[in-house]
Amino acid sequence: MKFEPLNIEQHDLKIVTELIYETELAIFRSLLGENKEDAIYNIKRLVKSGNNSLGHEHIYVVSEKDKRILGILVSFSGRQRSFWNDFRAYYKIMNFTDFLKCMVKGTVINELLTAHIGRDDYYLSNIAVDPACRGQGVGTYILENALRLAKEAECNRVILDVTLDNKGALRLYQRFGFKVYGKTSSKWIFKSQGTFNMEIELAIKSSPK
Repeated sequence: MKFEPLNIEQHDLKIVTELIYETELAIFRSLLGENKEDAIYNIKRLVKSGNNSLGHEHIYVVSEKDKRILGILVSFSGRQRSFWNDFRAYYKIMNFTDFLKCMVKGTVINELLTAHIGRDDYYLSNIAVDPACRGQGVGTYILENALRLAKEAECNRVILDVTLDNKGALRLYQRFGFKVYGKTSSKWIFKSQGTFNMEIELAIKSSPK
């Protein structure tokens, strides 16, 4: 297996965007399209355009020698995240009415379902493994590299959100040392949708003076 930054010229963007879509079905349906095809199309446009939370510069892939994608990670530090960059990116890919709906719902979702990301936090936004490759250590491999990226970014904490009913992912994160520090819910928007906010503190060595 190989963990590397997404190369939009070499890697299969269709697989990448489908894996991203599968991580948050209800949310992506609500924000990016009424059906799967529309949502995946819009995700692909965000990935390719870059300079937003789903931009290619924040995506890493696990692949085999033949470039077949086994899993993906979307992650960034609080210093890399910009609401205004996301605002501009969504404005470019949507008509004005859909854009307004997206901004309202997206703001509510961020407030209700996702963790607050500080400047020195490293956020694991999306982790997905090809269903055919589950149980083969791909998720563990992604997390090992995610923690390495967080340390290289000199972040103090790694945070993520996991849906309340995703017991398998919850166990994996707990095995790595992540702890639940919050719980969110938005039953009035997504019925049963809710998340656990999880964190792990990093021991960052200070640079010698």
